[in-house]
Amino acid sequence: MGVKASILIGEDKRFLVDIIRESFGKDYKCICVQTDKEVFEHLNEVDAIVIGLDVCHAEQEERVEMISIIRSRFNKPILALTSLQYSSVRIELLKKGADDVLTKPFNPDELVVRMEKLLERYR
Repeated sequence: MGVKASILIGEDKRFLVDIIRESFGKDYKCICVQTDKEVFEHLNEVDAIVIGLDVCHAEQEERVEMISIIRSRFNKPILALTSLQYSSVRIELLKKGADDVLTKPFNPDELVVRMEKLLERYR
């Protein structure tokens, strides 16, 4: 069987990128980038997006706003990853356009199942 979908992973922590890519395995084509600019450069090439948000960094608000911009331009599943456990953060991400939110640290198997469910809804 071929590749199920292509997934853009926007995350600046290399160890998380490695975990995410390994979790999706050979069934998915993963394009891994670190910067917001790179995220926008690859949006046309993918079926879904995983965006990591480091809410402790100054760029966090820009990254949250990026979800809103992506949502206004693309009809693709967006799964946001955040390091804050507060429900208010998850709610804000969902309001901005994320389809789902997973808090760090996360179970890699759960990440894959959540993305598979999102991809099913968008097909």
